[in-house]
Amino acid sequence: MPSAVEVKGRVNGKRVPSKELDERIQELVRRGKRRLKVVADGQHGIGGRIWPTGETVKIKVVGAPGQRLGAMGMMGTEIVVEGSCSDDVGWINCGAKITVLGDVANGAHNAGAQGVLYVQGGGGARCDTLTKYNPRFDPIQSWYFRDVGDSFAEFKAGGIAVVCGVNPRNPDNVLGYRPCVGMVGGTIYFRGPTEGVSEDDVRVAELTDADWAWLKKHMKPFLKAVDRMGFYEALTRSPEEWRKIVALTPDERAERARSKRRSMAEFRRNVWFKGVGEGGIFADYITDERTIIPFTVTGELRRQRPVWENDKYAPPCAGYCPTGIPTHERTRLLREGHETDALDLVLKYSPFPGTVCGYVCPNLCMDHCSRQAYLSDPVDVSFLGRLSLERPAPRIETKRSERIAVIGGGPAGMSAAWQLRLRGYQVSLYEREPELGGKIYYCIPEDRLPREILAKEIERFRATGIEVHTGVEVDAAKYKEIYDAHDVVLLATGCHSPRVIPFPGYEHVVPGIVFLKEINARNPRDLTGKDVVVIGAGNVGMDICVEAFNCGARTVTAVDIQKPASFGKEQKMAKARGAEILYPKFTERYDPEEKRIYFKDGTSLPADVVFISIGETPELDYLPETIDRERGFVRVDPVGRTTDPKVFAVGDVTRPGLITNAIGSGLRAARYVHSLIAKTEYEDDRKEVIPYERIKFQWYDRARQNDLSRTCEGEAGKCMSCASCRDCHLCETTCYWGAISRRETEGGGYEYVVDDDKCIGCGFCAGVCPCGIWTMYEY
Repeated sequence: MPSAVEVKGRVNGKRVPSKELDERIQELVRRGKRRLKVVADGQHGIGGRIWPTGETVKIKVVGAPGQRLGAMGMMGTEIVVEGSCSDDVGWINCGAKITVLGDVANGAHNAGAQGVLYVQGGGGARCDTLTKYNPRFDPIQSWYFRDVGDSFAEFKAGGIAVVCGVNPRNPDNVLGYRPCVGMVGGTIYFRGPTEGVSEDDVRVAELTDADWAWLKKHMKPFLKAVDRMGFYEALTRSPEEWRKIVALTPDERAERARSKRRSMAEFRRNVWFKGVGEGGIFADYITDERTIIPFTVTGELRRQRPVWENDKYAPPCAGYCPTGIPTHERTRLLREGHETDALDLVLKYSPFPGTVCGYVCPNLCMDHCSRQAYLSDPVDVSFLGRLSLERPAPRIETKRSERIAVIGGGPAGMSAAWQLRLRGYQVSLYEREPELGGKIYYCIPEDRLPREILAKEIERFRATGIEVHTGVEVDAAKYKEIYDAHDVVLLATGCHSPRVIPFPGYEHVVPGIVFLKEINARNPRDLTGKDVVVIGAGNVGMDICVEAFNCGARTVTAVDIQKPASFGKEQKMAKARGAEILYPKFTERYDPEEKRIYFKDGTSLPADVVFISIGETPELDYLPETIDRERGFVRVDPVGRTTDPKVFAVGDVTRPGLITNAIGSGLRAARYVHSLIAKTEYEDDRKEVIPYERIKFQWYDRARQNDLSRTCEGEAGKCMSCASCRDCHLCETTCYWGAISRRETEGGGYEYVVDDDKCIGCGFCAGVCPCGIWTMYEY
């Protein structure tokens, strides 16, 4: 074994500064030295902060070390001190093993998290305060052969301390004055008498078999390290000679606090007068009878009162979802182990959980997720949506005789038909094209939506018993026939007439919707080596850019008159393929001979092919004049009613929007139609979105899941349950006065209620609630 390198704390009669001594030690370790002997002369921090090298660095300290020996010591560092030490040995220890062959002064192992401290003698005041526990590592250990000083283990939060009580300085108390005040974690094993342990924070208990086995196992290495093996038999003679101290649990603390609570009158009579004399400090000057006014008041004397407002607000995910899908309810069911119910829940809101939620929706729910706003990745709603793909349609519980017609088999029409069929109505759906799905089927490229996904959901849709008529062109005569044969008619014919800009050459421009329909019909045009310009940089424009590259285009440029409306994965996909987006660009003319498009700012672009994607308008020639239009669309109220009380309109035929907007409008119109026919009150379940600042994100971790390990349970665990109570009992536990209690309600539910005679209106319940449920109202 190589000899130790000596590091002197005094050179040529002059003391070496602590900083220079530490730099010398660090340099020797960097050069590969693993055995050091430090001749200390009051230097502080000796042996601390030596970064792990994979090899053990052994340091022997002789002389007179200063404060904080081994402070912030790392794993792989072993320090042996021949003699006693000054204050703060092992301060914030992170894994070092420190042996002191003597006594340690105040603050040993203060705020440590890992590592071991062996003390041959005793400890000073405030040893083992603020120690912590990291479950990834073994708990920190502190061993004292004799005893410890006052305020031992103050605010201890983790780790194990052992006080052997051999030849203590105070034979009547081996743990010093007022030990364990504020202790919330960890374990203390001690042998010998003690008094004054903080009963508000800890309890003294007998050792279990596991405690005794651990103590005997670890006693030998300690005694060997401090050269006291001769005491092994005496110290391990019987577990009855030892006791342990552990922190009270939150429930135990609450129970003790309740049992010790006293009235102001009792305090005045039994504590205050006992301490300062009968009548108090002003007894000699005041002779009149005094009344007692409490510091805190309850009931109507409070300035404010708490109210449990569970589900008053919508969480951001549900509030910003145009369909109103309650993702927070899905995650709650998953947390409670009801996976089937969770996956079925979305089918009560949409027939397209896999298609829309899983693939084509821009996922506004995820964009507004509180976790994304405060912490990390949002709950992956698209993943949850895809999991519902294989679930069957909900069971139809009732059958009704009323006949309802839906004209249009796109997302809005299918949504309305789905909702009405689930409520038992006889539903007939009429679609002009040979396939259901509307723009989902005919315009969304297969690289964004696999065709088999939509096919599965259309199959589930048909399985409900909806009477589907495809290939039916609804003109004025057919409309009247449908109108006369049904109790209610819903219009969902969408927008399919492309908008154009009548600039010179516009007749040579190809509507983007035509291009996309060609592709989905598996009849794509050849764009090999061509320069393509897309007028309109919305999400559909981005789809056109991607598909143009798929058809062989050399360059693709999207132009718009304003900041593009595209966002999310559509824009990312287009840019990833090489599309360039330019704005503001106002088209002046297109010259097909020059194969160039010109703009009003004087610039131009090469353009073998120009697509235009600035939206579409409805085709309404089949409708009678009794149904009002507004700017080319059917005019409706918020629930889809037209000027004909028997006719409703949903989706793009009323205003352009996202697919999920169309599904949501179909859902709401169907609910309203049901309320009319069934003569029930229509309830719009849309609520105000809970403000982000009400959510206490500090209670949640920043965990991110790898895509390969994503699970239902993992995503449910990420949900912060905004505006919806998690039943965590934090409010109940935090309330010092016990004013909040949990009460079971009919149907297996629960609620938290406030006892106004106990509540002081402090607001702690609202302050700690992770989900923003409690609100304080002024009286």
